[in-house]
Amino acid sequence: MPKIREMRRSDLEAVSSLGIRSKATWGYEAEAMAVFAEELTLELPDLDRFLEAEVAVDGEGKVVGYFTLVARADGVVELEHLFVHPEHFGKGIGSQLLARALGMARQRGAEEVTILSDPQAVEFYLRKGARQVDHHISSIPGRTIPVLQIPTPSEMPPD
Repeated sequence: MPKIREMRRSDLEAVSSLGIRSKATWGYEAEAMAVFAEELTLELPDLDRFLEAEVAVDGEGKVVGYFTLVARADGVVELEHLFVHPEHFGKGIGSQLLARALGMARQRGAEEVTILSDPQAVEFYLRKGARQVDHHISSIPGRTIPVLQIPTPSEMPPD
């Protein structure tokens, strides 16, 4: 399994590219991907707004996945990003990152985490114990995305 470590400023280009590449696997049209690319491009100020941001790196130090947590004004902790490089789909990295993110949210006092999920990823989160609670208007006109909530564990998972 990859090693998980804190996201660094030197990771921003790699995670931005990875997020866009991962999102593209769902077959979105070019117009939608242009919007997503803007949303998924992380910059230095983003590191300051994240509660937590970590990357999964392989044995060669290459970023193969990442997650970010943010605190909303209403006190809700949200999993804002969770992406795995397409070449590493199905290897448990997403599960490893989600477990780590939920554990970190629990350490910060959150009993659950909110996820505005890509519709294609809902099944993954439901299998991990999430439940759908609402829909949210997407940045893509005419589209809504599922809002999920998932409980945090009572203990931090091992690294």
